[in-house]
Amino acid sequence: MTATDVDSMKALDPAYVSSVLRALLIEAGRDILVEDGPRRDLIRIPFDAAAAVDGLLPIFLVAGEAIWRDVTGRGFELTLERDLGALMSWRVDAIRAEAFSAVLLSVMEAIATVAGRQGVMVLDLARVFDEATARIEARAAIE
Repeated sequence: MTATDVDSMKALDPAYVSSVLRALLIEAGRDILVEDGPRRDLIRIPFDAAAAVDGLLPIFLVAGEAIWRDVTGRGFELTLERDLGALMSWRVDAIRAEAFSAVLLSVMEAIATVAGRQGVMVLDLARVFDEATARIEARAAIE
């Protein structure tokens, strides 16, 4: 990322991003599911926890950022803080992006990619990240 790219980014309020994502998840009405270890039980995550800055928001944002970087060649900046009290041990501290819409659209795409008939399979977001990163690396290798 160049200095110009960084200069064009705006700080976004993580709490606002969280509240908008929560509203979108509620409107979509799909269960947010995490597979629980060896028994492979599907655990439903409440929308509040799913969208929270110390909930699943860090996972949604990392997957969305990889998609945005794959499509545009530019990502957005995320600052995540280790928080052992958070749902997945990470909390969103800061988000910087060219536009709020870039963040939300990429997160919505990531969620749509892992949504199935049972619901949104959160742990499959790792695959979304890996696939987007692999495409980026493959393009870089042939350039």
